Amino acid sequence: MTRGPGAVRRPLAAAALATVLLGPVGLTGCAGIGQPAPYDSPGINGLVIPTPTPAPADFVRGVDNPWLPLEPGTRWTYDVREYGRTTGSIVVDVRDGTVPVAGLDATAVETTTDLAEGATTVETHLYAQDEAGNVWLVGADVGDTSWRAGDGGAQAGLAMPADPRLGDGWLSYDVSDLPRASATIEDQSSELVQLRNEADTSTRTVYEKGVGLVGLQDLDAGWTAELVED
Repeated sequence: MTRGPGAVRRPLAAAALATVLLGPVGLTGCAGIGQPAPYDSPGINGLVIPTPTPAPADFVRGVDNPWLPLEPGTRWTYDVREYGRTTGSIVVDVRDGTVPVAGLDATAVETTTDLAEGATTVETHLYAQDEAGNVWLVGADVGDTSWRAGDGGAQAGLAMPADPRLGDGWLSYDVSDLPRASATIEDQSSELVQLRNEADTSTRTVYEKGVGLVGLQDLDAGWTAELVED
């Protein structure tokens, strides 16, 4: 997490990427990030995913899930590395204010990706948290495509459960004319959760409790991104 120009590498994030993102990963492999949470965790039990019409009464203002905290004004900066060298950056900003989506007050997150081989891209994703602490993706502006839950059949998907549970999987959204996006928890410890994400590309993401996203690997392109901070 950063709020200024200077940055140093997070020790826990660096260790997670070294042992998880850069090596073979399996639920029982030696490169995993720890022991799974107890299987009596509620996980995603009882959730309807995806959901076309989120009920505003079931949602709260703001997002404070410890695995995906989205405090307005927060910035995360990631170094993109490939073949042992830095090749770009990703900057993620939580915007001030909220965006109305299907009666909800959604939190906007802007992601600016600057890779050496391509132009800079800017994407915005909209999140809302329910009363139980589950975080939902309720809209996005990506390239020439924009969607909002409840419009044109678009359905909100899960971004992060309140109680992550090893092996749980869900749809991240269901939008006509877009590839269906899914996520699966493939490894976890008390402090880290690792997801495998499938859409038009395959990625692996690592989240640290109390911090949020600390590492990303594009499994198709081969690069990794690691959080840096002041």
